[in-house]
Amino acid sequence: MASISTNVDLGRVSAVVGYGIEATLEGIGLGFLPQSIGIPAQADTVNESTAPSVLSFTSSKEVGDEFGYGSQAYQIARILRPKSGDVLGGIPTKILKVAAAGGGAAKVITTTVSGTATGNATHYLKVNGRTQLDGDSYAFSVETGDTASEVATKMASAMNAVLGCPMTGSTSTADFIATADSVGAFTDEYNVEVLTQGNAVGMSYATVSTASGSGVPSISTALGNIGDEWVTMIVNGFGSEETILDALEDFNGDANTKTGRYDATIFKPCVAFFGDNNVSLLTESSEGAGDGITEITDTPTGRKSEMTNVFCPAPNSKGTAAEAAANMCVLYAPLAQSTPNVDPIGLSYPDMPIDSDTDIGDFADVAKRDQIVKIGGSTVKLVSGLYNVVDLVTTYHPDNEPQTAVLFRWVRDVVGVDFNFRYAYKLLEEIYVVGKTIVQPGESSATGTISTNRWKSILASQYGPSLVDNALMADLSYFIESLNVQIGESNPNRFETNFKAKRTGTARVLDTTNQTTFNFG
Repeated sequence: MASISTNVDLGRVSAVVGYGIEATLEGIGLGFLPQSIGIPAQADTVNESTAPSVLSFTSSKEVGDEFGYGSQAYQIARILRPKSGDVLGGIPTKILKVAAAGGGAAKVITTTVSGTATGNATHYLKVNGRTQLDGDSYAFSVETGDTASEVATKMASAMNAVLGCPMTGSTSTADFIATADSVGAFTDEYNVEVLTQGNAVGMSYATVSTASGSGVPSISTALGNIGDEWVTMIVNGFGSEETILDALEDFNGDANTKTGRYDATIFKPCVAFFGDNNVSLLTESSEGAGDGITEITDTPTGRKSEMTNVFCPAPNSKGTAAEAAANMCVLYAPLAQSTPNVDPIGLSYPDMPIDSDTDIGDFADVAKRDQIVKIGGSTVKLVSGLYNVVDLVTTYHPDNEPQTAVLFRWVRDVVGVDFNFRYAYKLLEEIYVVGKTIVQPGESSATGTISTNRWKSILASQYGPSLVDNALMADLSYFIESLNVQIGESNPNRFETNFKAKRTGTARVLDTTNQTTFNFG
């Protein structure tokens, strides 16, 4: 009979007491895949040389201190980790530094101020759709007798007093000049308006010149810094730049061809959120425009077979693409972390500017939203002045799959279900199979062994029921009946498993008929 405790050498005869711990994860609840968010983003120009290559952060202040408060990195971080009401909690968030493109330029907006103040008033700068940021107002006071140059100086001071403003204000005589704190094409969407609130008091403001932001960086090095970690979500602050979307797809790969992070020996894939504020995705003129719309349409350059990038719309917003992507991510990540069976339908962006009278174009039409989803675009509608999520999808929409059952369309199916299928399986695989001695069923109960029957029993009693109980898998009997485990036919060290699983769905299309009639006597 074999010894049942071997902490003391079996050959010892002199008096001795021994005690040891052999910890095991057997019987552990499988839980859900821990989410992790990576943000490839630039520092502002001043901080570019000193910002770290990778920064794990739990507050936006950490990002501002290292990357600059006007940086692209901070604009994303302040939404993911707001000053109040942080909903991400323990979900890791990590800035992956992106070097600015060589020869790039920063957006510059010049506004000429005219007149002499005839009274007192409070005017506002509206920067990227906001008259305030995190409680700091862009207000400036105009007082009787102020000259144009004095008001321009006040405008610059108002901009520079807002800690997280992505632009810096300066003056040249009566010109107010707003310059992006970073260089790059992404800064070209920055915008500045002046609001007089209907009380101009003799002052006028006119945008007289604009210098475009330019330069698209490479994010390959930043993505490489993810390493072996399973980063499940990426916030792309560069919007619909084609080379950025290409790089993300190349990095992540494809479930069908098992490339990139979907490689069978790696399997640590992700989705990548990118924002856009266009109001129409269906007009013929948008096709081939090179503005990112072609990335989700049925044009030859569309991303029909790609399951990485997730279009995050903010139609007609004057906010940035980075902000739209961050809003969608901060909505969905907590769901994926704690209730991965739940779709984000009905949730509202927490921090995306929109004017009260804004027309959101195609997105306001239920029929057009249906068309948008079918060409690989997420959709929103306006509810109480907020962008409310209707559909969250990847760009995946191949021609050879029925529109009612596109395999890798819904982000909830990919991240919430498919990723958790793998995570739960990997936990059990590590506990019960990896490195164990393969024996025939019923022949040995020795420590460190596994048989085909025992593994089938573990999957049938722990894996399947857990997924069903958490509403990720449907039809447990279908799963159990499909289970097949065998030892390799030509390799005794090979252990093969095959099973079928049904994803659960989401009640998205509701159809009810009320067959009513009169109350006849």
